[in-house]
Amino acid sequence: MNIFNKVCQISWLKWIKSFFPILIWLPQYNLQKLRKDIVAGITVGVMVIPQSMAFANLANLSSEYGLYASFTPGIIYCIFGTSRHINIGPTVTMALFSTRFNPTFHPIGASFLGLLTGFALVIMAIFRLAFVTKFFPHHVISAFVSATSIIAVITQLSSLFGIKDAPSNAFLIIAHIFKKIKLTNIWDLSLGLSSILFLFFFMWLSKRNLFSNSKSYINVKALLKKIIWFFCASRMALLCLCATTVVYIFHLKKISHKFSLGKKIPSGLPRVQIPFQSVDINNKTVTASDFLDSFGTSIIVLPIVQFIFQISIGKSFARKFNYKIDSTQELIALGLSNSIGSFFGAWPVCASFSRSAVNAMCGAETPFAGVFSSLVVLLAMEFLTPVFYFIPKSALAAMIIMAVILMIEPHVPRSIWKLNKLDLLPYFVAFGASFYYLEAGLLSGTAVSLLIILYKEAKPRHVVKNSSLKRSVTLLYNSNLTYPGVESLGENIYSIIRNQKYIKSLKLDMSNSSQLDYSALKDMKSLQSELSEISVTLGFTNFSCEYIKAQFIKAGLIPAHIEAVENNDEDDGDVTEQFSESIQNKNFETNALITNSDIKVTYGLPNHSSTSDFKDACFYSSNDPIVIIENQKKIDGQTTAL
Repeated sequence: MNIFNKVCQISWLKWIKSFFPILIWLPQYNLQKLRKDIVAGITVGVMVIPQSMAFANLANLSSEYGLYASFTPGIIYCIFGTSRHINIGPTVTMALFSTRFNPTFHPIGASFLGLLTGFALVIMAIFRLAFVTKFFPHHVISAFVSATSIIAVITQLSSLFGIKDAPSNAFLIIAHIFKKIKLTNIWDLSLGLSSILFLFFFMWLSKRNLFSNSKSYINVKALLKKIIWFFCASRMALLCLCATTVVYIFHLKKISHKFSLGKKIPSGLPRVQIPFQSVDINNKTVTASDFLDSFGTSIIVLPIVQFIFQISIGKSFARKFNYKIDSTQELIALGLSNSIGSFFGAWPVCASFSRSAVNAMCGAETPFAGVFSSLVVLLAMEFLTPVFYFIPKSALAAMIIMAVILMIEPHVPRSIWKLNKLDLLPYFVAFGASFYYLEAGLLSGTAVSLLIILYKEAKPRHVVKNSSLKRSVTLLYNSNLTYPGVESLGENIYSIIRNQKYIKSLKLDMSNSSQLDYSALKDMKSLQSELSEISVTLGFTNFSCEYIKAQFIKAGLIPAHIEAVENNDEDDGDVTEQFSESIQNKNFETNALITNSDIKVTYGLPNHSSTSDFKDACFYSSNDPIVIIENQKKIDGQTTAL
């Protein structure tokens, strides 16, 4: 009983550690790891403040809600996450989805959306549905990301030009800008373009290998490299500082109204709220059910998109730094970060690649770095919110434009064209449909990809092996045995029979088939029976594994009652006699050849025979009138007919 209790305690302890990964790495935590996590956390925290405020504007929310979405999820992920480097918070894609599915643009609606997507992610974890993301191919995701990036750029053009009252649709925004081009705010446009050049310069600088030829002052060179790298990583924070300084100087001179500014941001921690409460919008009460109706398919699509980004970013850093992440636990961590964060003003969040990359480059050792980023955000909410009012909208628009422009992948269509032109179809379907509805792009592109896969399954390629005998044909089946492909196989077989009228034996090489299904076996049995009616024998050879052969036996495609003939030194002389008796006892109801490598097999019909080694041993149906077996050791080339 004591042993049983100990086993239970051990299993419970493992489960608790798997559910709370912080319990795994926290006992090994030390000052060296703490130092690295602090450096990484502060660097990412400085980076996330302007980013989150810009993404909140993209989601049509006040800037403080970007800070709220950056604060709580990072702390929750530290407890439940398994990646050392992931930084979780607002992203461009989540902002666009929030705008798409929260037409009221009310913070409660955005938080309610985050709560529901969090619940959906946890449910996916409970039912082990992480595999669902494998059905979304890379080229479709690339098209979706490129399209959303272009949409994000278009949506920020109105803020860049200082044109107000722009619609939410990307195409309508372009038309609105052309229509109102005379109302362009020159101050906003000048500051916005200057901000883009500022960010572009630091992006260019980050890719330059400075001091590479300098061999003196090594310590000074290393220090300068670190300083330049920090400025490049914090370029958005530097832009905020510069733009805010410019606007504040104009404010002191009583001309700050020249720039488009946001609302004043309340200071302090976000207050706890119920994300599914009713709210008054334009003198109309909007209930939780009204929000739920507006969300539509987002409860299905958004969690999948979140997890695709989460797991792809997490795995990329895990491979690079040689550690593993748990996909199911990542679902839990992401789900709880969204659902718990929604009570503190957060809206849908997921992993950010740019912030995670900076986190990794700064040497983050554990998810604890995310807590320090959250602390930086907390300090900003407490002390810097009065300053945030002076951040111009055009500068925030420039940040979004420069953040997403690198996500556009124009090289992908060229690569697809070189490798597989057919994959361009789902790529462009996903790309084009994303401009109509975001979720339509991802779902339609994936649907087209799956249809292409199903089409290939329904039209598997077959290779006819050359045969020295006109009446025998071997067909190499280059696909898994699934029901869509059996009909195509039958059509090909009948085509071969029509072209070669003397065929009496067909052998199907199954070496490339590793999967099958019930309908395929039933259809194959029907095909075998149909061929027997026209005196054509259908056999099977080279099974890829014992499981496939066993399923063929169960389906009656090959016989099961004849045991394998053993060629051993004690009783080699009785091989033919044993096999002959087993056939005679069955009165030729079924015939099969099951041999080992020392036995050579001859099989066929009257006036037709062929021989094969064991690896090509062929299993035939009950219509074979002749089975010939030859023992090379004892009979020495002579053939014994049964």
